[in-house]
Amino acid sequence: MWWSDGMNVIDGDAIVIQVSLDELCLLASSIGEALEAVEDWEFSTRLGANPQDARALRSQLNELIDRTPTD
Repeated sequence: MWWSDGMNVIDGDAIVIQVSLDELCLLASSIGEALEAVEDWEFSTRLGANPQDARALRSQLNELIDRTPTD
C-alpha cells in the first residue's frame, strides 16, 4: 500500500512523517518520561511496546536531534 498527502507517506510497513525539531524533541522526551514513570514489568501492557524498544527508539530520535543543524 502506498499513500501520500504531500508531507507524510505510507509505503508498505514504513510511515514517513514530517516534524519540526521541537516536535522531535517532544517525542524523545515523552518516551523518556514514560520510561521513568512506568515500571518495566508493566510497560508493555500500558504502552504497547517493550521498554527495550522504547529505549532504542528514544536513542534513534536523540541521534537525529544531535545531527540536526540549528541556526
